[in-house]
Amino acid sequence: MFSRPLALLAIFVVAIAFTVVAALGSGSASAGPDMRARGAVAVPADALAYASANADHQDAAWLALERLAQRVPGGVDAVRQVSRMVGADSANGRVLRAMGGDISVGLLGVDVAGGADRPTADAVLVATAADGPALIREFEAIGFVQAPAIDGAPTWEQGAYAATVEGSVVIVATSRATLRAAIEADNGSAPSLADQAPFKATLAQLPDDPLAIAYISPPRLSGLLRTAAALVPDEQFDGRPNATKLIADFAKQIDGVRGLGLAVGAEDGGLRIAVASDFDQAKLATFGASTVQSHVPTIVERVPADAIGFVVFRDLGPRLLVVIDALVAQSPQISGHIRSLENASDLSLRREIVPALSGQQAVVVLAGDRPRGALLLAPPAPAAADLTLVKAMRIVQAAGRGPDASGVTSGTISDLAVTWQPGSDLLAIGNAPQLAVAPELSVSQSGAYRAITSQAGVPDSITGLAYLDAARVFTQAKAKGRAVPSMASAIRGVVAWSTATSASVFIAIG
Repeated sequence: MFSRPLALLAIFVVAIAFTVVAALGSGSASAGPDMRARGAVAVPADALAYASANADHQDAAWLALERLAQRVPGGVDAVRQVSRMVGADSANGRVLRAMGGDISVGLLGVDVAGGADRPTADAVLVATAADGPALIREFEAIGFVQAPAIDGAPTWEQGAYAATVEGSVVIVATSRATLRAAIEADNGSAPSLADQAPFKATLAQLPDDPLAIAYISPPRLSGLLRTAAALVPDEQFDGRPNATKLIADFAKQIDGVRGLGLAVGAEDGGLRIAVASDFDQAKLATFGASTVQSHVPTIVERVPADAIGFVVFRDLGPRLLVVIDALVAQSPQISGHIRSLENASDLSLRREIVPALSGQQAVVVLAGDRPRGALLLAPPAPAAADLTLVKAMRIVQAAGRGPDASGVTSGTISDLAVTWQPGSDLLAIGNAPQLAVAPELSVSQSGAYRAITSQAGVPDSITGLAYLDAARVFTQAKAKGRAVPSMASAIRGVVAWSTATSASVFIAIG
């Protein structure tokens, strides 16, 4: 029995593996190129997806998770419950303990021959720090029998499932053929996932000591999407884009993304989730996609300190135009609809709407009895953007007003308004017109915001940024008599950001 309890995350990964493999080696998986994904050396190179859990309860990341659990109401009891499950004197408990601290699952494919509602998975499970003799005993206890060796690797089988155990390395597969492919990858006679450049490039961008990682190969996923497109009726209605062609074109586009990875880790101050990618910019550019340029989000200085949350980004208009152009390419009728709207409104999508939605933007939410907030815009030409957006408001609803006594212009829809102070570089669209004016104290001067961004290590230059003052949200909810889950109330705040190739979320706890 483990001297320390294992946390939920590893058990979930193991449970998924058991579901895929339906039960529980030769090789040198412990000599993989990256300590975070040792099992990848025994996963064939053409894997669709991969996941690995660090279940070493003596590792610093797990110790940090245990300390975090002590800050969460009910966290210690939850960990104890998991510990009892792992330590149970049952077949599953004994297998879990014998599998050790490094567990990986590779998904090689999905077969829908039996129907879309009954897909079957082709997968392998790899444990690189297992108690081999104990696992052999457990295999035999649940019905595995020794079968002819594969390339010299001792093999056990039960029905369609096959496994090999040698020393501390265990490989389990959903078929004997899949086990052979895994053994060949592991002994170097066939390429492995760990050898693939996109896999290595993606993992290199993830944190050094995660609890778990996941990886997906978009080019392999695009193959599944093309199969799915063939199942969709090849029809088009009322000028709308053809669904089959949309799926097929999307499949082509994601071919340019060579790899996507995710890591989850624990630190003394909270949980960190990181996402990374490896992509072919030249291939993406052929589909009109482009890398979002990093920038220093100066618009944050216009977010007041009492905001409960915000999202910062840039060039909303140009991004929307890329989507519109893609839809027009799919259906020429859409171009006709756009021209009709432009003629009726006397507004040009490219010359007026897109420039008005260029530059930096922020969606800001304020605390209060009812939802209040606004979309802040910092376009290159604020005065022109104001005229465009007010005109758009008046077209949607035949109501509006010109400059008031303070010189502020506003077009309204219900309680929403476009607010701009002449000479200002900022517009606000929403039901909080005060956001159009520079605040006395910005969120960047808030102690809570500065603490979490410092702890999370948010870089100065980003492509997007989001923040939630969770403590204030929960306090407000409790004041209104709303129930707040005790575990959730331990979250102080959440900050997320993205760069050109990666994204991170940090959840501050305690």
